[in-house]
Amino acid sequence: MKDEVYNLIKRASYKERTLIGLASLMHVDTDRGFQQLTKTLHVLTQEGLIYRDKDGFYHVYQNKNLVKGTFDLKYQGYGFIIVEDESMPDIYIPKTMKDTAMDQDVCLVEITKEKTRGKLEGRIIKVLERHITSVVGEYYEGQIFPKNYTNDVVFKLRKEDKRLVKNHQLIKAKITKYGKTFIKECTLEKVLGTFEDEGIEIVEVIHRHNLQNEFSEEELSFARNVEQEINPSDISGRVDLRNEIIFTIDGEYTKDIDDAVSINKNNKGNYVLGVHIADVSHYVTEGSILDQCTYKRGTSIYLANSVIPMLPRELSNGICSLNPQVDRFAISCSMEINKKGEVLQYDIYPSVIKSKYKMTYENVNKIIDGDSEVSEEYRDIKDTVLLMSELQTILSDVRERMGSIDFETIEPKIIYDSTGDIKELKVRDRLRSERLIEEFMLVANQVVATHIARLKLPFVYRIHELPNPDKLKQILNLLERFGIEQGINDDSTQFNLQQILKNVEGTLYEKVINTLLLRSMSKARYDKDNVGHYGLAFDHYTHFTSPIRRYPDLIVHRLLRRYLFDNNKYTNDDFKAKLDDIAKQSSKMERLAMTAEREVMDMKKAEYMEPFIGETFTGIVSSILKFGMFVELPNTVEGLVHISTFDEEMEYDENNLILLGKHTKKQYTIGVEVTVKLVKVNRLLGKIDFELA
Repeated sequence: MKDEVYNLIKRASYKERTLIGLASLMHVDTDRGFQQLTKTLHVLTQEGLIYRDKDGFYHVYQNKNLVKGTFDLKYQGYGFIIVEDESMPDIYIPKTMKDTAMDQDVCLVEITKEKTRGKLEGRIIKVLERHITSVVGEYYEGQIFPKNYTNDVVFKLRKEDKRLVKNHQLIKAKITKYGKTFIKECTLEKVLGTFEDEGIEIVEVIHRHNLQNEFSEEELSFARNVEQEINPSDISGRVDLRNEIIFTIDGEYTKDIDDAVSINKNNKGNYVLGVHIADVSHYVTEGSILDQCTYKRGTSIYLANSVIPMLPRELSNGICSLNPQVDRFAISCSMEINKKGEVLQYDIYPSVIKSKYKMTYENVNKIIDGDSEVSEEYRDIKDTVLLMSELQTILSDVRERMGSIDFETIEPKIIYDSTGDIKELKVRDRLRSERLIEEFMLVANQVVATHIARLKLPFVYRIHELPNPDKLKQILNLLERFGIEQGINDDSTQFNLQQILKNVEGTLYEKVINTLLLRSMSKARYDKDNVGHYGLAFDHYTHFTSPIRRYPDLIVHRLLRRYLFDNNKYTNDDFKAKLDDIAKQSSKMERLAMTAEREVMDMKKAEYMEPFIGETFTGIVSSILKFGMFVELPNTVEGLVHISTFDEEMEYDENNLILLGKHTKKQYTIGVEVTVKLVKVNRLLGKIDFELA
């Protein structure tokens, strides 16, 4: 019907292009037909194919230079339209050409200029889908001042709401009018607190991103009614593994335990690895109130020392969590793996387990390192841990030979004191035991995805597409200037990128090149269509191992139950479309969670640095921009040296990422070691300013 309506609007006279006129032309004379026409017009409008003028008449966009995309608005007021077609460059939108669009709105854009080197410029002619429908910020004298938003937009609170709030309170308000000017009119939703309140910065992030940090009474009631012990009658049909040596390995404070592991050697000398994952799908059934809740949330979100769980704690920390010395339902993947790291055979089945220990990464690491005291404490599983370590080495070597890229990302770790204040900020050690669990989860995820791919049944895959060639080329040019061997041939495969990482290992550039290569990569996401995982060099990959904290893993468990345990392979187009929607929603919520987590971590870093204002530090230039350069300290704190603070006027070389002194010709480029002075910290914005010392 979309094509029919679209073509009809193109042919119809102006007077016939109203809803009533189009209904008459199409001989629509039933309520159902009228509803269908209305819905079709709405879809065509949302897709940016037609628009409705102020008098109610519909028109087709005739301009061939129209493009649909998402608006990435910068603080300075300009922005870029990110087009879904990755082969098309981002479109620059000047400050005066953004119409009423706000950050992350889906917009229709007219391309107005094609500049040098394929760069495009345009103007937003229509907002198709609003991303920001509310605003969170400080109230003062009738206006709302949100954090991290362009300063030329005025958010006005309606007159009748002003008496309900006080100056300098943090409030949340719904935007009720998007004017052609930069003035937005809002109505009060909630007073969140004052900026002196403990933890107010996290409250601001939660409400600005509309994160679901509380469960409804209905959701909590559902969770509380779930028995906290397994029902013996439900064990029938499951493989009983309660007498096997199975244990979990997690962080010391982990309460939502998704996975447990086991291992032994068979009479052929091959490893038999068991990966046992909490069977959340047994409790969170399709269409239930908790299923709807987890679909919306998509993932658990970890904000500094707090968590917004995907599931209520009765499930996430209770009956679903693989706690020690209690019976738990699981879905197990048992794999026979030879000394070459080849999976010879496997089995995927529902099970019941009883974890022997809740092992920590630190203690497992101590056993691997030969710590006599810890080895004696866990003497009954010491040999099992060493066997796991043996297999981990084999699996890691196999992945490296396949071309799997192992980015050594440096992550911060915050140490809190007894009062909850930040005591220390340091680089988090990536322990051998963490790599062990990582390898076991990777192979299980790969086996599950490969099995369903061979059956050619609808599924949710974790995919990772090819890197951005332009960004990759810029990094290679940078390496050439540094005099670092690239190991790149005409075919830029994973092996070539692997070689780059080896070549910069142990150099000043290691962290920077790791970060830049990561930025050149496409974002991994969920999809019903399998295109493989470039970074891991896997043809088939999914997420199966964390159903307590990721919705797609829960869906994978449901599909395994449908296809393998219940033998129900019936599918239809509606079912496939549902998986497409689940994949997109899960990817969207994952990106949102990562953004919120990063913002809170930046705030915590700023909070930690506040007492050190005026002190000097040595760091590495991590990025060069038109307005200055970012310098990263060894503890992962990153701050801006603004171009206005340099001793001389600087020129920005965009192609080579260099800031060049006009008089001294001194160059600042990525990877250079500099000494900086901390001059300013904004805890709420999570921003740090340095000056060259």
